Amino acid sequence: MDTPDGSAELIELAAIVRAHGLRGELLLKLFNPDSTLLCETPHVFLKARDGSARRFEVESAREHSGSLLMTLKGVDTRDAGEALRGNRVCLTRADFPPPAEGEHYLVDLVGLSVRDAQGNAVGKVEDVIEYPSVTCFLVVAPEGKREVPNLPRYVLEIDAAQALIVVDNLAELELEKPKGG
Repeated sequence: MDTPDGSAELIELAAIVRAHGLRGELLLKLFNPDSTLLCETPHVFLKARDGSARRFEVESAREHSGSLLMTLKGVDTRDAGEALRGNRVCLTRADFPPPAEGEHYLVDLVGLSVRDAQGNAVGKVEDVIEYPSVTCFLVVAPEGKREVPNLPRYVLEIDAAQALIVVDNLAELELEKPKGG
């Protein structure tokens, strides 16, 4: 999904659960409850169910019982807030602060090359899947797809600067072969 001007892909960070109060404040469900990014940003993009997106200035954002309350400029009644129920709250990757040394954003790992410990090409990261117990990289290769858990046994190194993930013990992981293959 691109921004309204088509300039950048949007990254979903939360969903609007409902209006909160009478003045259009919104209750958000954060996809990463540990993130403070939406409390610090001056604007957000709201993506509707039909895929359209609109940019809004953030007037305020605050933590509330494990969720986030946000007030957007121009959304000043309960009805206006309820009309946004179900929208996804997004930012562009450029809106994120730079990661600390040795850290990375999961969104930056999509598209990275994957090699085994011997340097052989394994495939590319097509997606990052966050399960309750572990984050997995969906690695796609001509012979099929496999989910590689981001655990030391399987992921030896993540080098976002070199666009590379080094893995091991792949024979232990199930390979989903392409349809018809």
